[in-house]
Amino acid sequence: MIKRILFVEDNSGFREAFTQALGEALAHEQLDVAFVEAGTAAEARERLREGRLDAALVDITLPDGNGLELVGEINDGGVGPRIPTLVFTANLETSVAVRALEAGARGALSKLVSVPETVDALKRLTDAGHSEV
Repeated sequence: MIKRILFVEDNSGFREAFTQALGEALAHEQLDVAFVEAGTAAEARERLREGRLDAALVDITLPDGNGLELVGEINDGGVGPRIPTLVFTANLETSVAVRALEAGARGALSKLVSVPETVDALKRLTDAGHSEV
């Protein structure tokens, strides 16, 4: 069964390159994953309302909102079915990680982590759905 992961990232070049690298790494792990991409909080909300998503990877800084607020909406079920979420940010400080967990994220990742580390986090997120990442 294909896992559908929402990837919310406003930098389209980074989003496309990273989803391609993640997709190749996940395929190598023999995991079927499809990325549903969104560049803004509004686009993410549309994708969430459409449903059929298994997890989300959300950037904090979006052109039309704060990714932590979006994570809170996902966790509350306000924009569709609740799904496990990871925060993905360029500036991962302890305070950001704490705020991500308070918003309902299962964890936080730096954009500077390696593709294999991100793959491991996504596997745990989609496999266990209820465990910490």
